[in-house]
Amino acid sequence: MEKTTSIQVIDLNKETFNNYGEVIDYPNTPPPKKGDGWDCWNYIAMMDISEPIGMGLVNTKNREYVVDSMERHVSRDELLIPLEKEIFQPVADCIDIEDPDEKPHSDNVKCFRIKPGQGIVIKKGIWHSPAYPVDGDTTYLFAIEKKPDKFGDEMVNPWVKFNNNNKVQFKL
Repeated sequence: MEKTTSIQVIDLNKETFNNYGEVIDYPNTPPPKKGDGWDCWNYIAMMDISEPIGMGLVNTKNREYVVDSMERHVSRDELLIPLEKEIFQPVADCIDIEDPDEKPHSDNVKCFRIKPGQGIVIKKGIWHSPAYPVDGDTTYLFAIEKKPDKFGDEMVNPWVKFNNNNKVQFKL
């Protein structure tokens, strides 16, 4: 039987996002590299790659905060960075990364608020939907290895519905 679960949005930080990947944020430590007019914190997050990285832009449009399907990349990490405004990013645990028929579970979805100046690296296998704008249309950058995924997520419509056509609604 179809049901809609309501969840609270979580502010992004390393502890809250740990199960899903890495957080890119301004470090609270002195920069290891400095120069005339610049400071550099290198290696604040890592992506496990073996192929060239492809980058893309998503213009995410204002819409109802309801998720009914997700995708996953079992062979690649994915970088996501909001460019203009805050975004919400729903994610869900992968139960078995080797199961090509796995579906995302609506009961383990979490939704994170990501501010410009922050970013995330979504781990291999983690289910995710496209990001949602917090307030009005906005754009975010994503980067992912340009290689075929083990279970073919490069198809035109890689979105997998939740079991029983469940939905997740998130709110502030």
